[in-house]
This record gives sequence, C-alpha cells and structure tokens, in this order.
Amino acid sequence: MKVRRSTIDNKIRIGLIIAFIVGLVLLSVSLYRAMQPKFDNDLVRIPAGEFIMGSDSGRSDERPKHLVYLDTFEIDRYELTNAQYRHFLQVTERTVPRYWSGDEYPPGLENYPVVGVSWDDADAYCKWVGMRLPTEAEWEKACRGTDGRVYPWGDEWDANRANVIVSSVTRSWDEAWTLLATPNAMPVLKPVGSYPTGASPYGVMDMAGNASEWIFDWYNWRDYTGLPDHNPIVTAPPWNHVVRGSAWFDLYGDVEWAKQQSQCSARNSSHETQDPRMGFRCVRTIE
Repeated sequence: MKVRRSTIDNKIRIGLIIAFIVGLVLLSVSLYRAMQPKFDNDLVRIPAGEFIMGSDSGRSDERPKHLVYLDTFEIDRYELTNAQYRHFLQVTERTVPRYWSGDEYPPGLENYPVVGVSWDDADAYCKWVGMRLPTEAEWEKACRGTDGRVYPWGDEWDANRANVIVSSVTRSWDEAWTLLATPNAMPVLKPVGSYPTGASPYGVMDMAGNASEWIFDWYNWRDYTGLPDHNPIVTAPPWNHVVRGSAWFDLYGDVEWAKQQSQCSARNSSHETQDPRMGFRCVRTIE
C-alpha cells in the first residue's frame, strides 16, 4: 500500500507540474498577443513598373523629370491615426505627442492623423507592425501614379480636394500645438479620408494636405542626377530626413505655397524632432 500511495502521489505531483507549465505557456501566449498591434489597416498594392518622378518646372531639388522603376509594394491607404498610435505607445512607452494629455489624445480625435511624431518614433512604429517608412520614390509613385500628374487628383490645383489652409491660422509652433489640443476651436486637422475626391490614382488618401509625412530617405538637397533609376534610396546621412506632402498649416499661409507643396513631386526635409505638421504612413515590400 505504501508503494502504491507513493506512486499515486508522484503522479499527482507530475500532473500539477505539467498543469503549471501549461498555464505559464498559455499566459505567455496571451501576453504576447496583447503586445501585438491591434488595428484595422487598409493597404493598397502598388504594382511593379516605371513611373515619372520629379518635375522640370519645380524647384531645383525636384529636377530632372525622369523614369524610375519600383518593385511591387503595399502602402497604408490612410495616414496613421491617433488611435493606432496610442496602442503602440501603451506597449513601447515611446515619446507621447506634445498635444496629447498624458498618454491620451484629445477626445474625439481617434480617427485623426497623429502628428508631432519624430522620425525615430515613426520608424519604430512601422517596424513594430512589420513594415517600414516609404522611400521617396515609393511615396511619389503612390501619389501620382504612372501618368506624371502634378497632384494626386490631376494636373489642376483644387483646394476642395485637400485639407490645406491657404490663409495662415497661426504664425508660431506654440499656437499650432494649442490648436491641435483644442480641436473645437477651429477646423484644423480632419479625420483621415475626409477628401475622397483628392485620392491618388491608386486610391491612397490625403497625400496632399492634412499631415506632411516622414520618408525613410535622407534628404539630398541636390537634384536627382546620379541616383539609380531602379528602387532608388538615399541612405547616406547628411542631416535631415525627407518630408513629403503638404500639411494642414504652414507659417507662410499663402495660396501659391500651398499649391506648390501639394504637388506630388514637392520635397522638404526636417530634423528628427516633433513637428505639429508631421505624420506618417507605412509600407511593406512584396517579395
């Protein structure tokens, strides 16, 4: 009887140990899933092929107009929203945008593009979801398609197709942050996808207006001469990263500036700091 009872006790102990191990595994899986990105992401596939990049009538850094070949890739249809970015912050504890209150964005702005995100944080988010920031060439192709159009919607400027405030609403960054934190004060940013008639040929939204967007490339202030015509990318770091797309406001506040900045070929750059105009979207390579 003693031997039999000892055998039973050992089996019970082994069973408890196995149950404990299984419980730990299930808990680990649950925690892992809780840390993964939770959002509905709408991706647009951009097929491989050539497109017209640059402009012969734009600023010197947009010249010359030339053909570029890109492999297939997918890009976010919309700029990243506050709600999507909030989950990332909860898991990673990276820098919170300046206009948020603690770790919360202003009420009612869940579907508005997140702005005030540094290049480093934008890059980290895209990697976190298994993607990356777009190259200049990828962004421009997604914006203008293959027909060389000037704006996402065509060749003629139309202020009704993009959230670009052509009269200056502010002359300082501090005022801009205040406006973002008090959305009812006046219409500044808009929910992503609010201008469907401003979509690109591929259906990518808000590539003109709302938020300017961080790009993976470092900014080459010279023209495009000498860059490869197959999947070009500038990786040598001078000082700034490229920024593409016009924004909900600028410090100039005039129509001609808004028109120029809304062109698909327009280029800008910025330091890796928080900027009330700056948002982003991600892409992924299709093998």
